[in-house]
Amino acid sequence: MSGTLASSAGNVPRGAGGEGVGVAKKKRGCGCLGSITGLIVLVTALLVLLNPWSLRMGGRWTPALTWHGVGALHSSTGATYGFYMELWPYMSRGRGGYSGGHQNMQGTAKICTPQGGMYPMTVSGYLKNAWLDADGKPITFYLRSLKDAPTKLNIDLYGSWRGQELVLEDKGNLAMSFSADGNAKGYLHGVNAPAEITTGKLLYAGESEFALVCGQKDGNSF
Repeated sequence: MSGTLASSAGNVPRGAGGEGVGVAKKKRGCGCLGSITGLIVLVTALLVLLNPWSLRMGGRWTPALTWHGVGALHSSTGATYGFYMELWPYMSRGRGGYSGGHQNMQGTAKICTPQGGMYPMTVSGYLKNAWLDADGKPITFYLRSLKDAPTKLNIDLYGSWRGQELVLEDKGNLAMSFSADGNAKGYLHGVNAPAEITTGKLLYAGESEFALVCGQKDGNSF
């Protein structure tokens, strides 16, 4: 029997270096995790290098390269909308953005109407003339409905960070998607409210605060 065992041991397959195949398999492993981590670090470094202002947005240190705020938009017709927006830098590929500008910001947004409607949107942004700090620099935001949204909304907002506040105005743009009472009518549907102007501001806050804002029934609560 001992001869049989010795014979079996001698028949173990060997790799090119003389090691057992099983041992070789264990040593190979996978460096996928390290590669993914390295890629994330590289992309983050490039974002900061191209957009150093992303480390300081809204008068605060933003090492995660993200800023999010909650507030309200007030229309001259009397309608008030709850508003949430989250922003981070966009790595431009050299193509012209909306209205000929170069997009260097992206994000998501949600707007809630006085009637209780909630509308998620995508955000593209163009922050002009910013380098180390975004404060006081003009920004144009282009908000668009999600592709599968039953009611299509297009909103352009203009503003800038002034300290910890993101101050916004629409230059009459909101009336192209919302009725005078604040109800979402759809982009270029129906009649626009004459000379309607909407302004507002956001303060740094999370989406949970936005849920509280839109849950309030009192129109003066935000």
